[in-house]
Amino acid sequence: MADIGTTSTALAMTLAGLVYPNGLTGSSISGRRTIIRRGWLLPSDQTGACGLSKGVDYVTVMPMGSSYKRIDSALDYPWRTVSISGCTVILAVDDNTLTVSIPDDVTPAGIVGAQILFQDGSDTPNATSVSYAVTADDTAVTIAMALAQQVEEAYPRGATVIVPNARQIIARTGGIGTQKRVTRRQETLFRVSLWSGSWKGRDALGSALEAAASAEWFIPNTDGTFSQIKFAGAQDVDTQQTSSIYRRDLLWKVTYDTVQTQAAPQMLWGIGNNNVVTHAGLALHSFGSVLPTTGVLTDNFETVYLDAAGNLVLLAQQPYSGLAMDAAGNVIEDAGGNLAAFPQ
Repeated sequence: MADIGTTSTALAMTLAGLVYPNGLTGSSISGRRTIIRRGWLLPSDQTGACGLSKGVDYVTVMPMGSSYKRIDSALDYPWRTVSISGCTVILAVDDNTLTVSIPDDVTPAGIVGAQILFQDGSDTPNATSVSYAVTADDTAVTIAMALAQQVEEAYPRGATVIVPNARQIIARTGGIGTQKRVTRRQETLFRVSLWSGSWKGRDALGSALEAAASAEWFIPNTDGTFSQIKFAGAQDVDTQQTSSIYRRDLLWKVTYDTVQTQAAPQMLWGIGNNNVVTHAGLALHSFGSVLPTTGVLTDNFETVYLDAAGNLVLLAQQPYSGLAMDAAGNVIEDAGGNLAAFPQ
Protein backbone atom coordinates (compact mmCIF):
# COMPACT_ATOMS: atom_id res chain seq x y z
CA MET A 1 0.00 0.00 0.00
CA ALA A 2 1.25 3.48 -0.83
CA ASP A 3 1.43 5.78 2.21
CA ILE A 4 3.41 8.84 3.23
CA GLY A 5 6.52 6.73 3.88
CA THR A 6 6.50 4.65 0.69
CA THR A 7 5.66 7.74 -1.38
CA SER A 8 8.64 9.58 0.13
CA THR A 9 10.84 6.62 -0.76
CA ALA A 10 9.44 6.49 -4.30
CA LEU A 11 10.15 10.18 -4.85
CA ALA A 12 13.69 9.86 -3.44
CA MET A 13 14.40 6.84 -5.65
CA THR A 14 13.06 8.67 -8.71
CA LEU A 15 15.29 11.67 -7.99
CA ALA A 16 18.29 9.40 -7.44
CA GLY A 17 17.74 7.98 -10.93
CA LEU A 18 17.64 11.49 -12.36
CA VAL A 19 20.76 12.66 -10.50
CA TYR A 20 22.65 9.54 -11.58
CA PRO A 21 21.22 8.66 -15.02
CA ASN A 22 24.03 6.16 -15.71
CA GLY A 23 23.89 4.50 -12.28
CA LEU A 24 25.78 5.20 -9.08
CA THR A 25 29.09 4.25 -10.69
CA GLY A 26 28.73 7.09 -13.20
CA SER A 27 28.87 10.85 -12.76
CA SER A 28 25.99 12.91 -11.39
CA ILE A 29 24.17 15.39 -13.61
CA SER A 30 25.93 18.26 -11.82
CA GLY A 31 29.35 16.61 -11.99
CA ARG A 32 29.60 16.62 -8.17
CA ARG A 33 29.21 13.74 -5.75
CA THR A 34 25.60 13.79 -4.48
CA ILE A 35 23.76 11.79 -1.80
CA ILE A 36 19.95 11.43 -2.03
CA ARG A 37 17.77 10.23 0.85
CA ARG A 38 14.58 10.71 2.87
CA GLY A 39 14.74 12.87 5.96
CA TRP A 40 16.45 16.07 7.02
CA LEU A 41 20.14 17.03 6.92
CA LEU A 42 22.12 15.64 9.89
CA PRO A 43 24.96 17.37 11.77
CA SER A 44 27.41 14.74 10.52
CA ASP A 45 26.46 15.64 6.94
CA GLN A 46 28.12 19.02 7.37
CA THR A 47 31.62 18.12 8.54
CA GLY A 48 31.89 14.32 8.25
CA ALA A 49 33.87 12.32 5.70
CA CYS A 50 30.99 12.78 3.25
CA GLY A 51 30.11 16.25 4.49
CA LEU A 52 29.28 19.48 2.68
CA SER A 53 32.70 20.83 3.65
CA LYS A 54 34.29 17.99 1.64
CA GLY A 55 32.48 19.01 -1.58
CA VAL A 56 29.61 16.50 -1.30
CA ASP A 57 26.06 17.72 -2.12
CA TYR A 58 22.84 16.38 -0.61
CA VAL A 59 19.24 15.97 -1.79
CA THR A 60 16.70 15.37 0.98
CA VAL A 61 12.99 14.52 0.63
CA MET A 62 10.45 15.54 3.28
CA PRO A 63 6.62 15.58 3.18
CA MET A 64 4.86 18.71 4.45
CA GLY A 65 2.12 17.27 6.65
CA SER A 66 0.04 20.44 6.83
CA SER A 67 -0.46 20.31 3.05
CA TYR A 68 -2.58 17.12 3.09
CA LYS A 69 -5.63 17.32 0.83
CA ARG A 70 -8.29 14.67 0.19
CA ILE A 71 -9.09 14.16 -3.51
CA ASP A 72 -12.63 13.23 -4.55
CA SER A 73 -12.94 9.77 -6.09
CA ALA A 74 -15.67 7.42 -7.24
CA LEU A 75 -18.40 6.41 -4.79
CA ASP A 76 -17.69 2.70 -5.08
CA TYR A 77 -14.43 0.85 -4.46
CA PRO A 78 -14.40 -2.06 -6.94
CA TRP A 79 -11.89 -4.88 -6.55
CA ARG A 80 -9.74 -5.54 -9.61
CA THR A 81 -7.66 -8.65 -10.21
CA VAL A 82 -4.11 -7.61 -11.02
CA SER A 83 -2.42 -11.03 -11.20
CA ILE A 84 -3.15 -14.76 -10.89
CA SER A 85 -0.66 -17.40 -9.79
CA GLY A 86 -1.30 -20.90 -11.12
CA CYS A 87 -1.84 -24.10 -9.17
CA THR A 88 1.22 -26.34 -8.80
CA VAL A 89 -0.64 -29.35 -7.35
CA ILE A 90 -1.81 -32.20 -9.60
CA LEU A 91 -5.02 -34.19 -8.98
CA ALA A 92 -5.65 -37.57 -10.63
CA VAL A 93 -8.91 -39.59 -10.46
CA ASP A 94 -9.24 -43.35 -10.73
CA ASP A 95 -12.74 -44.69 -10.11
CA ASN A 96 -13.58 -43.73 -6.50
CA THR A 97 -10.12 -42.50 -5.52
CA LEU A 98 -8.45 -39.11 -5.84
CA THR A 99 -4.65 -38.93 -5.80
CA VAL A 100 -2.68 -35.78 -4.98
CA SER A 101 0.85 -35.17 -6.27
CA ILE A 102 3.32 -32.29 -6.31
CA PRO A 103 6.18 -32.16 -8.85
CA ASP A 104 9.71 -32.24 -7.46
CA ASP A 105 11.33 -28.89 -6.61
CA VAL A 106 8.00 -27.07 -6.89
CA THR A 107 6.45 -25.01 -4.08
CA PRO A 108 2.85 -26.08 -3.40
CA ALA A 109 0.39 -23.33 -4.30
CA GLY A 110 -3.13 -22.75 -5.58
CA ILE A 111 -6.54 -24.15 -4.73
CA VAL A 112 -7.65 -27.76 -5.26
CA GLY A 113 -11.07 -29.34 -5.11
CA ALA A 114 -13.30 -32.27 -6.00
CA GLN A 115 -16.99 -32.74 -6.72
CA ILE A 116 -18.36 -36.12 -5.70
CA LEU A 117 -21.37 -37.80 -7.31
CA PHE A 118 -22.61 -40.51 -4.94
CA GLN A 119 -24.36 -43.80 -5.57
CA ASP A 120 -28.05 -44.11 -4.74
CA GLY A 121 -28.72 -44.58 -1.04
CA SER A 122 -25.71 -42.59 0.14
CA ASP A 123 -26.19 -40.45 3.26
CA THR A 124 -24.13 -37.63 1.74
CA PRO A 125 -25.86 -35.23 -0.66
CA ASN A 126 -25.10 -35.77 -4.32
CA ALA A 127 -22.70 -33.31 -6.04
CA THR A 128 -21.01 -32.45 -2.74
CA SER A 129 -18.06 -30.21 -3.57
CA VAL A 130 -14.98 -29.62 -1.44
CA SER A 131 -11.99 -27.33 -1.88
CA TYR A 132 -8.76 -26.49 -0.11
CA ALA A 133 -6.38 -23.52 -0.37
CA VAL A 134 -2.86 -24.93 -0.54
CA THR A 135 -0.03 -23.41 1.50
CA ALA A 136 3.71 -23.54 0.89
CA ASP A 137 4.11 -25.91 3.88
CA ASP A 138 1.66 -28.49 2.51
CA THR A 139 2.55 -31.91 1.18
CA ALA A 140 0.51 -34.27 -0.96
CA VAL A 141 -0.45 -36.15 2.22
CA THR A 142 -1.69 -33.09 4.11
CA ILE A 143 -3.68 -31.91 1.09
CA ALA A 144 -5.36 -35.30 0.73
CA MET A 145 -6.20 -35.31 4.43
CA ALA A 146 -7.68 -31.80 4.24
CA LEU A 147 -9.97 -32.82 1.37
CA ALA A 148 -11.02 -36.11 2.96
CA GLN A 149 -11.94 -34.48 6.26
CA GLN A 150 -14.64 -32.43 4.54
CA VAL A 151 -16.65 -35.46 3.42
CA GLU A 152 -18.07 -37.80 6.04
CA GLU A 153 -17.88 -40.90 3.83
CA ALA A 154 -14.32 -40.27 2.64
CA TYR A 155 -11.00 -41.19 4.25
CA PRO A 156 -7.35 -40.53 3.38
CA ARG A 157 -4.68 -43.12 2.69
CA GLY A 158 -1.37 -41.37 2.23
CA ALA A 159 -1.72 -38.97 -0.69
CA THR A 160 -4.99 -40.59 -1.80
CA VAL A 161 -8.59 -39.78 -0.91
CA ILE A 162 -10.92 -42.78 -1.03
CA VAL A 163 -14.70 -42.34 -1.28
CA PRO A 164 -16.24 -45.86 -1.22
CA ASN A 165 -19.76 -44.76 -2.24
CA ALA A 166 -18.63 -42.41 -5.00
CA ARG A 167 -20.13 -42.93 -8.42
CA GLN A 168 -17.85 -40.33 -9.96
CA ILE A 169 -15.20 -37.86 -8.72
CA ILE A 170 -14.53 -34.68 -10.69
CA ALA A 171 -11.24 -32.98 -9.80
CA ARG A 172 -10.44 -29.34 -10.42
CA THR A 173 -7.55 -27.02 -9.62
CA GLY A 174 -7.30 -23.25 -9.78
CA GLY A 175 -4.94 -20.41 -9.14
CA ILE A 176 -5.07 -17.69 -6.52
CA GLY A 177 -5.33 -14.11 -7.74
CA THR A 178 -4.30 -10.85 -6.16
CA GLN A 179 -7.00 -8.19 -6.04
CA LYS A 180 -6.59 -4.50 -5.30
CA ARG A 181 -8.93 -1.57 -4.82
CA VAL A 182 -8.42 2.16 -4.24
CA THR A 183 -10.05 3.29 -0.99
CA ARG A 184 -8.69 6.83 -0.77
CA ARG A 185 -6.91 9.36 -2.99
CA GLN A 186 -4.88 12.22 -1.50
CA GLU A 187 -2.43 14.97 -2.38
CA THR A 188 0.59 16.01 -0.29
CA LEU A 189 3.24 18.67 -0.88
CA PHE A 190 6.84 17.39 -0.72
CA ARG A 191 9.87 19.56 -0.11
CA VAL A 192 12.99 18.40 -1.96
CA SER A 193 15.96 20.31 -0.52
CA LEU A 194 19.30 20.60 -2.31
CA TRP A 195 22.28 21.25 -0.02
CA SER A 196 25.77 22.31 -1.06
CA GLY A 197 28.86 23.87 0.44
CA SER A 198 28.95 26.53 -2.30
CA TRP A 199 26.41 28.55 -4.19
CA LYS A 200 27.88 27.35 -7.47
CA GLY A 201 27.32 23.72 -6.47
CA ARG A 202 23.79 24.49 -5.32
CA ASP A 203 22.89 26.29 -8.54
CA ALA A 204 24.45 23.61 -10.76
CA LEU A 205 22.57 20.78 -9.02
CA GLY A 206 19.32 22.75 -8.85
CA SER A 207 19.32 23.71 -12.52
CA ALA A 208 20.19 20.20 -13.69
CA LEU A 209 17.66 18.44 -11.42
CA GLU A 210 14.80 20.80 -12.33
CA ALA A 211 15.43 20.22 -16.03
CA ALA A 212 15.67 16.42 -15.63
CA ALA A 213 12.50 16.22 -13.52
CA SER A 214 10.44 18.53 -15.74
CA ALA A 215 9.37 15.60 -17.94
CA GLU A 216 8.37 13.37 -15.01
CA TRP A 217 4.60 13.20 -14.47
CA PHE A 218 4.23 9.83 -12.80
CA ILE A 219 6.57 7.94 -10.46
CA PRO A 220 6.39 4.21 -9.59
CA ASN A 221 5.60 3.24 -6.01
CA THR A 222 7.00 0.24 -4.15
CA ASP A 223 3.59 -1.53 -4.23
CA GLY A 224 3.30 -1.46 -8.02
CA THR A 225 1.02 1.61 -8.24
CA PHE A 226 1.94 5.05 -9.58
CA SER A 227 1.79 8.56 -8.12
CA GLN A 228 1.27 11.75 -10.06
CA ILE A 229 3.74 14.59 -9.41
CA LYS A 230 3.35 18.28 -10.29
CA PHE A 231 6.07 20.91 -9.85
CA ALA A 232 4.91 23.57 -7.37
CA GLY A 233 7.77 26.08 -7.25
CA ALA A 234 11.31 26.66 -6.00
CA GLN A 235 13.17 29.02 -3.68
CA ASP A 236 16.73 29.59 -2.50
CA VAL A 237 17.35 29.59 1.25
CA ASP A 238 20.62 31.28 2.18
CA THR A 239 20.12 31.79 5.92
CA GLN A 240 23.13 29.56 6.66
CA GLN A 241 25.63 31.23 4.36
CA THR A 242 27.88 32.06 7.30
CA SER A 243 28.23 28.29 7.84
CA SER A 244 28.93 27.72 4.12
CA ILE A 245 25.59 25.93 3.64
CA TYR A 246 23.59 26.82 0.54
CA ARG A 247 20.13 25.39 0.00
CA ARG A 248 17.42 25.32 -2.64
CA ASP A 249 13.92 23.95 -2.01
CA LEU A 250 12.02 22.36 -4.88
CA LEU A 251 8.33 21.69 -4.20
CA TRP A 252 6.26 18.92 -5.76
CA LYS A 253 2.59 18.08 -5.27
CA VAL A 254 2.26 14.30 -5.19
CA THR A 255 -1.12 12.59 -5.66
CA TYR A 256 -1.22 8.97 -4.55
CA ASP A 257 -3.77 6.30 -3.68
CA THR A 258 -4.37 4.26 -0.56
CA VAL A 259 -4.84 0.70 -1.81
CA GLN A 260 -6.17 -2.45 -0.15
CA THR A 261 -4.95 -5.87 -1.32
CA GLN A 262 -6.45 -9.33 -0.82
CA ALA A 263 -6.01 -12.87 -2.12
CA ALA A 264 -8.82 -14.16 -4.36
CA PRO A 265 -8.90 -17.89 -5.20
CA GLN A 266 -10.45 -18.84 -8.50
CA MET A 267 -13.93 -20.39 -8.28
CA LEU A 268 -14.01 -24.13 -8.82
CA TRP A 269 -17.71 -24.86 -8.32
CA GLY A 270 -21.02 -23.05 -8.68
CA ILE A 271 -22.70 -23.05 -5.28
CA GLY A 272 -25.68 -20.93 -4.31
CA ASN A 273 -28.56 -20.59 -1.86
CA ASN A 274 -32.12 -19.31 -2.14
CA ASN A 275 -34.23 -18.12 0.77
CA VAL A 276 -37.31 -20.35 0.98
CA VAL A 277 -40.16 -20.78 3.46
CA THR A 278 -40.28 -24.15 5.20
CA HIS A 279 -42.25 -25.59 8.12
CA ALA A 280 -39.53 -24.21 10.38
CA GLY A 281 -39.68 -20.71 8.92
CA LEU A 282 -37.32 -18.89 6.61
CA ALA A 283 -34.51 -21.20 5.49
CA LEU A 284 -31.76 -21.52 2.90
CA HIS A 285 -32.30 -23.77 -0.12
CA SER A 286 -29.02 -24.64 -1.82
CA PHE A 287 -28.69 -25.21 -5.56
CA GLY A 288 -25.93 -26.15 -7.96
CA SER A 289 -23.05 -27.88 -6.23
CA VAL A 290 -23.57 -28.77 -2.58
CA LEU A 291 -21.42 -27.76 0.37
CA PRO A 292 -19.90 -30.65 2.33
CA THR A 293 -21.99 -31.88 5.29
CA THR A 294 -19.12 -31.24 7.68
CA GLY A 295 -19.93 -27.99 9.45
CA VAL A 296 -23.47 -27.51 8.11
CA LEU A 297 -26.26 -26.62 10.50
CA THR A 298 -28.18 -29.60 11.87
CA ASP A 299 -30.81 -30.17 14.53
CA ASN A 300 -30.13 -31.53 18.02
CA PHE A 301 -29.98 -35.06 16.62
CA GLU A 302 -27.32 -34.11 14.03
CA THR A 303 -29.88 -34.56 11.23
CA VAL A 304 -29.01 -32.86 7.94
CA TYR A 305 -32.23 -31.81 6.20
CA LEU A 306 -32.61 -32.46 2.49
CA ASP A 307 -35.43 -31.65 0.10
CA ALA A 308 -36.83 -34.02 -2.52
CA ALA A 309 -34.03 -33.11 -4.91
CA GLY A 310 -31.35 -33.90 -2.35
CA ASN A 311 -30.38 -30.28 -1.66
CA LEU A 312 -29.47 -29.15 1.82
CA VAL A 313 -32.16 -27.22 3.66
CA LEU A 314 -30.74 -25.34 6.62
CA LEU A 315 -33.07 -24.48 9.47
CA ALA A 316 -31.42 -21.14 10.18
CA GLN A 317 -30.52 -18.24 7.92
CA GLN A 318 -26.88 -18.05 6.99
CA PRO A 319 -26.46 -15.02 4.72
CA TYR A 320 -22.89 -14.39 5.89
CA SER A 321 -20.08 -16.90 5.90
CA GLY A 322 -19.73 -18.43 9.36
CA LEU A 323 -22.77 -16.66 10.83
CA ALA A 324 -26.24 -18.08 11.45
CA MET A 325 -28.98 -15.52 11.98
CA ASP A 326 -32.64 -15.56 12.92
CA ALA A 327 -35.42 -13.67 11.14
CA ALA A 328 -34.65 -10.54 13.17
CA GLY A 329 -31.01 -10.55 12.11
CA ASN A 330 -29.63 -11.78 15.45
CA VAL A 331 -26.62 -14.08 15.38
CA ILE A 332 -27.56 -17.47 16.83
CA GLU A 333 -25.19 -19.19 19.23
CA ASP A 334 -25.59 -21.94 21.77
CA ALA A 335 -24.19 -21.91 25.32
CA GLY A 336 -20.81 -23.08 24.05
CA GLY A 337 -20.54 -20.26 21.51
CA ASN A 338 -21.26 -22.57 18.57
CA LEU A 339 -23.78 -21.71 15.90
CA ALA A 340 -27.21 -23.02 16.84
CA ALA A 341 -29.59 -24.81 14.50
CA PHE A 342 -32.97 -23.25 15.08
CA PRO A 343 -34.07 -19.60 14.93
CA GLN A 344 -34.94 -18.25 18.34
